[in-house]
Amino acid sequence: MKLRISLIAVLLASAGCTQYSSNLQVGNEQIYTSLKDQREALRTVRQYEALPAGAEVLGPVEAGRCHRSWVEKEPEESSLLIDLKVAAYAKGADGITDVKFSKDSGLNRNCWYILGATAVMFALPSKAE
Repeated sequence: MKLRISLIAVLLASAGCTQYSSNLQVGNEQIYTSLKDQREALRTVRQYEALPAGAEVLGPVEAGRCHRSWVEKEPEESSLLIDLKVAAYAKGADGITDVKFSKDSGLNRNCWYILGATAVMFALPSKAE
């Protein structure tokens, strides 16, 4: 009985300990920003193969997409790339690099799995300098 109670307590405690808590979308649906803001983010934030010289690293950025049902289309990396750029734009970034994708269990988030993405966001040096 003590083992069952301990197991239930661990499961309940870990339910809130997942990544992407504020940036988790379902499937490939449209993100919640306005189309104008999303378009501006995609024009502003570029993906780079490597960190450009003189760029200031602003930190990590992450996004996730839940695959919740077999009748939904599976999340795509292209949707996550848009999510990363919008999140980086909101934090003042000019670019992202070192993009990595992962497929993780999402059972504690009511998902079959979560397609996740992380990147490093950065600001480019001002041209006035």
